[in-house]
Amino acid sequence: MIPSDRLPHIRSQFPALSRRQDGRPYLYLDGPGGTQVPRRTIEAMAAYLERNNANHEGAFPTSEESDAVLAEAHAAAADFLGADSAGEVVFGQNMTTITFALSRAIGRTLRQGDEIVVTRLDHDANVAPWLALQEERGAVVRWVEIRPDDCTLDMAGLERALGPRTRVVAVGMASNAVGTINPVSRIVAMAHHVGAWTYVDAVHAAPHLAIDAAALGTDFLVCSPYKFFGPHLGLLYGRRELLHRLAAYKVRPAADEPPGKWETGTLPGESIAGLLGTFDYLEWLGREFGGAQIDATDRRAALVAAMLAIRATERGLALQALTALGEVPGLTLRGIVDPARIDDRVPTFAFTLAGRTPREVATELGRRGIAVWDGDYYAYELIRALGLDESGGMVRVGLVHYNEPAEIERLAQALREIARPTAVPAPTR
Repeated sequence: MIPSDRLPHIRSQFPALSRRQDGRPYLYLDGPGGTQVPRRTIEAMAAYLERNNANHEGAFPTSEESDAVLAEAHAAAADFLGADSAGEVVFGQNMTTITFALSRAIGRTLRQGDEIVVTRLDHDANVAPWLALQEERGAVVRWVEIRPDDCTLDMAGLERALGPRTRVVAVGMASNAVGTINPVSRIVAMAHHVGAWTYVDAVHAAPHLAIDAAALGTDFLVCSPYKFFGPHLGLLYGRRELLHRLAAYKVRPAADEPPGKWETGTLPGESIAGLLGTFDYLEWLGREFGGAQIDATDRRAALVAAMLAIRATERGLALQALTALGEVPGLTLRGIVDPARIDDRVPTFAFTLAGRTPREVATELGRRGIAVWDGDYYAYELIRALGLDESGGMVRVGLVHYNEPAEIERLAQALREIARPTAVPAPTR
């Protein structure tokens, strides 16, 4: 856990957090849409552009240096994700683009009537690519519903959806809308029991939880570094055997071996260099606050320690947010709201405010220098399952480890002001 007296030092690592609006600190509570980046990330990107900017596999120093950066980034990302090797890690534009590419490749293996399981809780980037295979390949999509009272998956419904023709189970590790953490290990085991592959969206889990793809046993896992303090990128883990077996859509001279066969076009070297800066920050965080001596050569241990420290720190923020939001008049919070179940969620909160549309609330908060999201944030099916699509969705507040308790109190105070009814003038005679 990060001690409260060290939080100012953590925050000083993120240049964006010095921003002010109307003389007050700007509140970044929009983390689920993209986090801020540490200075090391910015410096690594600038250094690459200044010294190593070149295309791939050239016979000259800057290209060789750039390739070395890419190789090290693959190795570091493998450590972050818990992959067995760097060859199981693929970089791409973002999670959505990677998922469309993988789903099309998987689609080549499907026969008409093969089944794909998706959930109402997922971001649409882990739904729409699979729905496309229904139209293009004649696949049958089966749905797992949610429990509306706490926005968790209907696990009995999942069991009913699985069968001998199930080929893929697509599920999120944590909801980007309401923060629910899904029992992914159990879901992977259920899918494998019927011979299906699993495709796990870990985008919203990656800023909050230590990920161990190999221990989960999943076939694929995907996330986006810009959601965990890095630049705009996509990142895929795939079992090496499957990355070899599946046919990638690529240009003909490109590599036939993973990860190169999946990394179409020229990779953004500066962003990948920036991701190394992010991993450097997280390694420092783990060694500084991980609570145990970590071998200097054990990057995986340092990264896991960082995420465990982040998780412990965010637990306190989540409990405070549950209380503070619960005391705002007219505010209805969706998802897991029982403090005793705080470990079943990440610190992402979605709510409505009586008498105000979500856009009105977000606009009023924005005027006060508080950044939040409103709408459906691509949790398309969830918002409709809750019956909120025609009223503008919900307001979403997302906390990460660089947020501080005072920010939660300032948010709650602003919401109380927004919720306060406007005085109605007395009728005149």
